[in-house]
Amino acid sequence: MSAETGARWLFHVRLVGEAGDAADTTYGPASLAREGFIHASFQDAVLESARLYFPEGAALEVLRIDPRRLDVPLEIAPTPRGAMPHIHGAIPRDAIRETVPLAHFAAAPVVDRVTGTRFAFVAFEGMTLLDLVGVLDPISRIASMGFDPSASCEVVALREARVWSGAGSTLTAERVRPDLGDVDVLVVPGGPGTRALVHDSQALDWLRTFPENRLVASVCTGALLLGALGRLRGKRATTHANAMGELAAFGATAVSERVVDEGQVVTAGGVTSGLDLGVHLVRRLMGADVASRIARQMEWR
Repeated sequence: MSAETGARWLFHVRLVGEAGDAADTTYGPASLAREGFIHASFQDAVLESARLYFPEGAALEVLRIDPRRLDVPLEIAPTPRGAMPHIHGAIPRDAIRETVPLAHFAAAPVVDRVTGTRFAFVAFEGMTLLDLVGVLDPISRIASMGFDPSASCEVVALREARVWSGAGSTLTAERVRPDLGDVDVLVVPGGPGTRALVHDSQALDWLRTFPENRLVASVCTGALLLGALGRLRGKRATTHANAMGELAAFGATAVSERVVDEGQVVTAGGVTSGLDLGVHLVRRLMGADVASRIARQMEWR
């Protein structure tokens, strides 16, 4: 994914029959061990890649790969025929969204930008409301401003349908601990309630059902929940200034920054950094232009 262009579909050409062991949770062709990365293309270069790297007449098929589900580094590398994606590690099986014959690409419409991202925002009694709303607002504008009407946002409950109450009002969620299998991005807010949740085995077990190769983000002390899940071990992370010392217990290196992006784990600082996180995630998934236009509409900075 590029901060300039956002998430684009990746395509990998292979010989028919090179699928590997179906029981493996990841896919890695021989070129990964040989070269240290997996060759991929954007759609408009798939046919040229097949012509360059495979003998004429070979039976070929193409994998369509979801960059939102890659937990290994993705490099857009300069090559003699332009910038090409190199995947530096094995591909999680659930990132392979489709396998089609090469002939499909001869007349197929170009499918370049990744669309239809499903965001879920985990809500609970004891959260700080702005942690949730601050990141939800810019992300919801991906659809409401027409950049990708197929993108969706849903607030889901961690413990019970009532997820927040205060100032004479109540916020409820329609679904409590739903299946997270179709969620692309999971966002966890913080608040005083996180201190109890880090010891709540039922809540943590449900959060663990979110696949580890997908993008998870936190605001404020939501980072402590990510730590309790083991998602911060060996990574840089941030949280509220008063909770920085608690990150080390989860194996994280605490840094005082507004947003810390460690690939498939993104953490944001205190409550107002939710806006920063929301715009950051828009930029990652939709590109710099969309993020700038949303930020301008919000009069953010």
